[in-house]
Amino acid sequence: MATKTWIATTASTWATAASWSPPGIPAAGDDVIFNAASAACTVGANTNALLSLTCTGYTNTLTINANLIVAGNVTLSSGMTTTGTGNLDISANALLTAAGHTLGVNLRFTTINTTIQIADTWILSKGLTSQGTPLGSIIMRSSVPGTQRTFTLLNNGVTTQDIDYLNVTDIDGSAGLTAWTYKGTAPSNSPNWYLMTTQPPTVSQISFS
Repeated sequence: MATKTWIATTASTWATAASWSPPGIPAAGDDVIFNAASAACTVGANTNALLSLTCTGYTNTLTINANLIVAGNVTLSSGMTTTGTGNLDISANALLTAAGHTLGVNLRFTTINTTIQIADTWILSKGLTSQGTPLGSIIMRSSVPGTQRTFTLLNNGVTTQDIDYLNVTDIDGSAGLTAWTYKGTAPSNSPNWYLMTTQPPTVSQISFS
């Protein structure tokens, strides 16, 4: 495992070895950092499963046209832009921090029977997909007990949002979550979809059936 920092000073592709310090494309288990000095980056092919992705201070564009795979924590930046036709894949237990960023690519949970901690409010302008063998579940939990976190699937009137294999239930009986079973595509003229409400509790569960 290593820490790889994106050091390109002009727009480049993820697969450009010289754009990383130390040189070389990030391998499985690496920590990847984008910072204020990092230029735009395009992910054109599926990445290895990173240990973490940290974009603190990043103000350029991360274009994801394949699967950017993270098997751990993700920290984004309010000043960055995410766009593209691919997915931000969360493949294992993780702490997700949006830091004020609206995610411009599909967010996909690819590992069942795992726990995702949410550190703040998330707004998704594309879709949220849970992928994997049915008959498992993903627990979504606030990183601070007693503090509510919200996922909003933002309807911009243009983009259709894929929402697959979702069954959100109130698992602790406190009636604080929106009961939601939906599989399919939310059309562009539908209202925003909220995965969690602004009321307690701070835990939700996505189940596969």
